[in-house]
Amino acid sequence: MAFGRIPRFSPSFSPAEALSAAASLLRADAAEDAEAVAAFEGRFAELIGVPHAIMVPSARYGFYLLLQAIGVGAGDEVIIPGLTYFAIPAMVPLLGARPVFADVGLRSHVLDPEAFRAAITPRTRAVVPTHLFGTPCDMGAIQQIARENNVQVIEDCAQSTGARYKGQRVGQIGQHAYYTFGLTKNITTLSGAMVTTSDAGVAARVRAALAGAGPTPRRKLAKEVGTGLAMWAATHPALYWATVHPAVVIGNQLGRDPIHAPFGEPEVRYTTLSSSYHSKGGARAAQAKVGLSQLGRIDALNGARVRNGRKLDVALAHVPGLATPTYPEGAEPIYMSFVVNHPRRDALMAALRKRGVDTTIGYMSAFGDHPLFQEYKRDCPNASAAMRDLLHLPVHPNLTEADLDHLIEAVRSAALEVG
Repeated sequence: MAFGRIPRFSPSFSPAEALSAAASLLRADAAEDAEAVAAFEGRFAELIGVPHAIMVPSARYGFYLLLQAIGVGAGDEVIIPGLTYFAIPAMVPLLGARPVFADVGLRSHVLDPEAFRAAITPRTRAVVPTHLFGTPCDMGAIQQIARENNVQVIEDCAQSTGARYKGQRVGQIGQHAYYTFGLTKNITTLSGAMVTTSDAGVAARVRAALAGAGPTPRRKLAKEVGTGLAMWAATHPALYWATVHPAVVIGNQLGRDPIHAPFGEPEVRYTTLSSSYHSKGGARAAQAKVGLSQLGRIDALNGARVRNGRKLDVALAHVPGLATPTYPEGAEPIYMSFVVNHPRRDALMAALRKRGVDTTIGYMSAFGDHPLFQEYKRDCPNASAAMRDLLHLPVHPNLTEADLDHLIEAVRSAALEVG
């Protein structure tokens, strides 16, 4: 990338896929929608290695539908990692159940199996091992504990589509899983998500809950196409220096992140789900065709992330003050994010931006003592410590070797500067 300026992310979405999506939106044929969505669901199920895949409007709604389909209700408990996205624990009380937070590994950032074991009670119905930042959880231990206690396993694969644990794709290991395909994920369908399950009854109940929903509005998808193209252009090496980078520089001087707020959303407790999920959440051919194209490239896209992440693992392992990630034995991460921890995280972030490397703290939160979930307060010290110090470094597929070399040198020199 020119001038040593490196964006925090770069979308997998391509101009060719934008044209395909736009053409499908112009036709807007219900029969084509159904055929394309079924083809995408079938191909996705084949990739993961499961019998059932169902496209849903969002990961949070897919998670809700899975909980509902396995019978989670009043008085039940669902174990959730203490470091995750707010919308996941927010779904559980909508069914009258309680989210129970269990701690994560300090540097792996994923569910600690022994913390999961300690959180189990007679009311526990499900556990949600979240393969955060593209790192698979220790699914061998989690599956064993779940079987011993008759707990359903719902894998959160929102940041890990295509990752493996001991050779198996994540999502194939537990009974159920959900994924999301937003524009910033490792693969995209513009908007929308997927749930998978090995249980035909659960699949039927999820499909029944989706029955009658109208298609996602064309205007919404057209906006996503435009946003995706804008993101592609703004992070392109020929344009980034003149588009987003100046805003990052100014934001750094003002102590603000100009990108974080526009792509985030306020953390809230839901009292009900949006009616659009029920009435206008049906997938369209435009999404499915982009998804099929992306599935054809997923191993190449993930492979680039893995090469970049492994280089960072080695090069940054002994930088003073910097803690690089660890991975459960048998995990084969896809490096959706490369997350480091540093006690002077904010100073390090500012020093990196001065060196042309954009970074972010991301959108996760620690929930053991979160203001939104005080009635479910539970000690999760690793999640709290990790969230306080974590920082995402660029690891996306569009980094060149020169970019990586610049990034590594920038991290080393910035860490020395901030001490």
